[in-house]
Amino acid sequence: MKSDVVIIGGGLAGLSTGALLAKQGKRVTVIEKGNQPGGRAYTYEEKGFTFNYGPHAMYIPESGMLADVMARLGRPVPACGYVDNNYAYWADGDRLAILGPKPHQVLTTKLFSIGERFQLVKLMLALKSAKPETVAPGTTWREWVEDHTGDAAVRRFAMALGTINTYTRPSGDLDAAWLLAHFQRVMFAKDYVGYMSGGWRSMYEVFIEELAANGGALITGTRIDHLEVAGGRIVAAVTADTRYEADAFVCTLPPQEAPSIAPEGSALQTEMQRWSRLEDVRALCMDLGFNREVRENLALIFDIERDLYYSVHSYTTPDLAPAGGQLLHAMAYLSPEEAADEKLLAGRKTELITGLDLHFPGWRDAVVVERTLPAARVVAARQTPENRKHMVPLRPASAPNLYFAGDARDIPYDLSLIVLASALEVADAIATAAAPAPALASAST
Repeated sequence: MKSDVVIIGGGLAGLSTGALLAKQGKRVTVIEKGNQPGGRAYTYEEKGFTFNYGPHAMYIPESGMLADVMARLGRPVPACGYVDNNYAYWADGDRLAILGPKPHQVLTTKLFSIGERFQLVKLMLALKSAKPETVAPGTTWREWVEDHTGDAAVRRFAMALGTINTYTRPSGDLDAAWLLAHFQRVMFAKDYVGYMSGGWRSMYEVFIEELAANGGALITGTRIDHLEVAGGRIVAAVTADTRYEADAFVCTLPPQEAPSIAPEGSALQTEMQRWSRLEDVRALCMDLGFNREVRENLALIFDIERDLYYSVHSYTTPDLAPAGGQLLHAMAYLSPEEAADEKLLAGRKTELITGLDLHFPGWRDAVVVERTLPAARVVAARQTPENRKHMVPLRPASAPNLYFAGDARDIPYDLSLIVLASALEVADAIATAAAPAPALASAST
């Protein structure tokens, strides 16, 4: 089977890249090992509730990468609900209070003492005015914060702010320059965080539609066994019974899994194995469908002390739950050690459930649907200074017609933004590589 482009992986990266390339006129084949497309963006319904795989916040959907991708496709951005900060709470010990982004909200919150509030305002102003390019290489978020405030409560809050914006625990290990750029990009935008109406399928089904409308193919339930190399180029992606030939190939597998498809002992496998050592970001997620409103007038709660997150998704986006019900997403952010240790993981689940009992009394009696993901992969690479030295490039040195898209790419974004940015970059690179060379001017005039 011959295509212009074969894409390995039918998640958000693969589907968006495929849609963009097909729109450009490329013959595209997307191959997904699962029986359903979507990958970590997969959405399904149960008893009237709409569930996604794990977290599904979309940052700056109307002004960021999603808007750019949809504009290329000639499609509108899917409708999103936005968190109302007047109903977003922060918990710290026995204190529970609203903390909005505006200066007067910071100065009146009961989460901090009067002195701490002024220290927090100073830190937020420093964050907003910082020049990430001037931060010394290797500086962590913890080090940057400690350089800008001596207040212990504000430092703890800054760590929580890093976690809730990146899903990374502990956020103090993150690269400071990278995180400052991320904060400046998203925190002060009007469309800061959106929850998609209908779940993320409202987005990836657009990609599937565009792929099909422009002659592309989506094949599910098919696993790529290995890539076939000849003359220093990839010539085919091979399954148990089929060779998928193409001029260009796109790998969207997490870097921890990608080496398995490289030819054994090849230079490509050696390159991929370097990237496979990247630490990923994991979270313990519980999605709960309630048959009634367990708590009113509440969008979310973040527990600063324990890095726990509780979001009533249906408060922000009502169509995610049936009439009269509520959909709650509860999450315990995980350190690498917690994700790898069953005992530590069990302890995190106990903490998450204790928080449910505290903040949503009576929730157990209202549950009609419950799903737990004990250690869901949120992002394929933690954005620490060390990891950022080894992020996955656009293409490997050993195979110039192989491209990489996904959230471990060497692009200065995060979460879904980096996935969509990589899709745009790969689509442009393939289009440029396939464009005919300009004709030489005639020597005679």
